Amino acid sequence: QDFVKREFPEYLEAYNSLPKDVERADFFRYMVLLKVGGTYADIDTECRMSLDDLLEPTDTLVVGWENEFPTEQKAIKRHYVRKKQILQWVAVAAPGHPAIRAVCDFINANAHSQFSNNTNRDTLERTGPGAWTDFMLAFARDMAPAAEQGDDGTWGIRILPRVQLGAHP
Repeated sequence: QDFVKREFPEYLEAYNSLPKDVERADFFRYMVLLKVGGTYADIDTECRMSLDDLLEPTDTLVVGWENEFPTEQKAIKRHYVRKKQILQWVAVAAPGHPAIRAVCDFINANAHSQFSNNTNRDTLERTGPGAWTDFMLAFARDMAPAAEQGDDGTWGIRILPRVQLGAHP
């Protein structure tokens, strides 16, 4: 709570009002990435190859596909919230990345929102992979094509396949 109060006072009320510890943990991880950048990985993940082999010098945000399903119903049946879902248990980011700021702003604005009649689904939508996926994909859609990006400080995003950053099939 001290970190949030010191670095993101504009998010403190939302952070404190989130109904579950896991939601505060999600929000906290995003704020740490936003402020200091670096690599975030859940404690139960395993790195099987060097990140040096995955990362490019110009990377400002690297995430991975978590899963993809032919229909939304099949995704929900498997406890996913999106047909095409970006994982949020591993991410590499430069400090200040606008896609991460957008996720934090969304959580701040929706800390009191109810998304469904299911509290678990609400968590996935409010702070979990639902919100994360929506903002990562929106940022990827809106950014300039790779050929127009360069070393000019442009914020990019790279979405890696599951076999590179995520679970093996």
